[in-house]
Amino acid sequence: MTTLRSTWCVLTVLLLLVGIPHTAAAQAVPAPVDPAAMLDQGASALESVRSSLLSAAPETDYDALRSQAQAVAVTATASSDELVPRLEAVQATLATIGEPTEGEAPDVRDQRTSLTAERDELDSAVKRARLLATTARETVEAVNRAVTDIFNRGTLERVASPLTAPYWGAVSDNLRVDLARLSNFFVDAGSRFSQAMSPQGLATVAGTTAVALFVMFPVRIRLRRLGERYATDRAPHTRARRSGLAAWFFLVGSLTSILGIFLIVQGFEWAGALTVPTSSLAWTLAFAGMFGAVVASLGAVLLLVDRGSWRLLPLGDGEASVLRPLPVAMALVAVIGTGFTELNRIVGASPPANVTGNLLFALCHIGLLAWILIKLRWIRLARDREAGEVTRRHPLVTVAMLAGWAMVGASLVSLARGNVNLSLLIGRETVWTMVVVSAAYLLMTAVDDLVTTALSHDSPLSRVVSRGFGLHPRTVKQFGLLLSVILRVAISFLAVSAVLTPLGGGTAPAYTQLSGISSIDVGGIIVQPGAALRGIVILLLGFGVVRLLNRWMDGTFLPATELDAGARNSASTIVRYVGIVVVVGWAVSTLGVGLERVALLASALSVGIGFGLQAITQNFISGLILLAERPVKIGDTIRVGSDEGDVKRINVRSTEIQIGDRSTLIIPNSELITKSVRNMTLANPLGRVQVAFSVPMEEDADEIIAILLQLFAEHTSVLEDPAPSVMIDSLVDGKIAFNGIAFVSSPRLVYPIRSDLLLRLLRRLKARGVSAEAPAVDDGEDLKHSPPSQP
Repeated sequence: MTTLRSTWCVLTVLLLLVGIPHTAAAQAVPAPVDPAAMLDQGASALESVRSSLLSAAPETDYDALRSQAQAVAVTATASSDELVPRLEAVQATLATIGEPTEGEAPDVRDQRTSLTAERDELDSAVKRARLLATTARETVEAVNRAVTDIFNRGTLERVASPLTAPYWGAVSDNLRVDLARLSNFFVDAGSRFSQAMSPQGLATVAGTTAVALFVMFPVRIRLRRLGERYATDRAPHTRARRSGLAAWFFLVGSLTSILGIFLIVQGFEWAGALTVPTSSLAWTLAFAGMFGAVVASLGAVLLLVDRGSWRLLPLGDGEASVLRPLPVAMALVAVIGTGFTELNRIVGASPPANVTGNLLFALCHIGLLAWILIKLRWIRLARDREAGEVTRRHPLVTVAMLAGWAMVGASLVSLARGNVNLSLLIGRETVWTMVVVSAAYLLMTAVDDLVTTALSHDSPLSRVVSRGFGLHPRTVKQFGLLLSVILRVAISFLAVSAVLTPLGGGTAPAYTQLSGISSIDVGGIIVQPGAALRGIVILLLGFGVVRLLNRWMDGTFLPATELDAGARNSASTIVRYVGIVVVVGWAVSTLGVGLERVALLASALSVGIGFGLQAITQNFISGLILLAERPVKIGDTIRVGSDEGDVKRINVRSTEIQIGDRSTLIIPNSELITKSVRNMTLANPLGRVQVAFSVPMEEDADEIIAILLQLFAEHTSVLEDPAPSVMIDSLVDGKIAFNGIAFVSSPRLVYPIRSDLLLRLLRRLKARGVSAEAPAVDDGEDLKHSPPSQP
């Protein structure tokens, strides 16, 4: 589907690009718009917005006012941008004409006068446009402040504490009136219902209810079984099968429930059994029930109590059974609380009754949150008992549990202080966040499985793309991984927006208050507490994103490439440090520190860096050179001075080498750049085995050469190409010195294979009565170094 949509978008853009020139040619050229007239219209519209804002009521459409002010700001900015080039052109022409002189031609004088008038008019229009744009932006900020104030008044409104007698006294004083209004509502609703329940109305209600129940139960069960049967018998055995079935269960459960609820309410509407207030309550309950159905379906899909092998969450069957009632409880809380609030609004309940309704709704949310946290605690304790020890928890799980209990405590404290609406907001937002996070998890899992499976190297779609675009299957797989992470990031942003949506315009009251605190002057840099808080949040979230990106590259993307371990380490390290630099720069810019101040600070510290931090800077630059040029990479066997070992890790400041005794040698990167380094695996990873020895002059040299060549041929680790060779090195002191050369697949194998060859050689020579001695002339450097570390 994603591919088809992308193709459709590309074709649409191409058609538009082809059609636009012809359309433009066919249409008449529009008359130029007078900037002065546009500014007049913008000023009039902005004045209307400001007047509406001054006389606004709580039910005013602030979004429309904000949109109008933003449109005026855009128009004024565009007018200014259009007028500035014309003003500059007129000023350039005036500069060319020059100042008035005696005896100049009349036409030149008239042209100067006309251009001067035009310049003054354009200059006035530019200043007016800029002033109008500034005023429009200030109006937008005023609208935002008004929305925030309304949010604060509604959410932070404080009443008498429910723990005190005055609160319940107010409820008791208004109880009789509230009960009378409620009774009138039910009497009117019952009267209308009894009148509508004629045979025809009863048949309508019964028919729609029967169809709704048929859709919600038999049809839903049948569709679930069809999807499960297809996934079991016909779907390819890939990760996408499990996530696809989960998505199918979610869609079937949600859509059938939504359709059934709609049919039930609509049946009563068709029968004429609902009054206007009852219809409003019924549809409010219906929409709340639809939301509850989505929540229940989402929970059922994530838990899958009766299908443990298909479960997406890492939970056991017992743990899923423990959590099974939670989605249904969340749905019931949403339906009951929403219905009670709407009923109070319809009957015109007194303020104490409205506050009591919010109080009960908040208590339901608090109880639900506490129940969820207790259930999760039981699951953790059960896992510890099963493991026989306290298992290690993921930090995010611990943070989420602590945050949950913090929300419960904050809600209880708000209730005790009389901030009932704030307590309700905390509980409702916490539950909503849980729903959004669960839905995002399901969607991201499904997207990742479907995209990576569809674009894997052996999938039909991957083969089609490879043949159609001439791409290597591995490249198509890498594209699938990138597309998956891009889509998951987009889902994450949508999830964050969904979490913040219920807060509306009140998401910034705390930030606004912090920004209002007096600023702090640090070395000529004005730092506001709100900006400092935002910078800290950017640092924390940015470093977390960089860490997740680095983990994804190391564990998912880079293994799918043809890069070796060294190249992967280089790419991962460069991405990590680039990400850190970007995050730090973003956080610093949030504080109001411009790049020019950073450059000034860097120049001021250059002297100190040149003397005090010279070595660190040198090693840092050397590390970047190593990562870019890769003269030494992970897995290479190198020798630096008298030390030899395998490169295990290349950091920006130093390189870690594991030497023969299994210890780690840490070498500053500058040593690898400025000094001679022998890399025995850079160009040709073969290892050379040198066997040097001498025998008495009276021995048969041909027989000794044949014995050593036979040893080389018999050893499985000795390569046939390059071919081994044995040569007489010298004749000294009545001895024949032999030097045998053989090659193995890696320098790491030289030492053990040479030891094995020498042992076999001694056995065969001893069996023939030949005594071998150390060579009279030994320039074989392989005898001089210690054994390298083993892989």
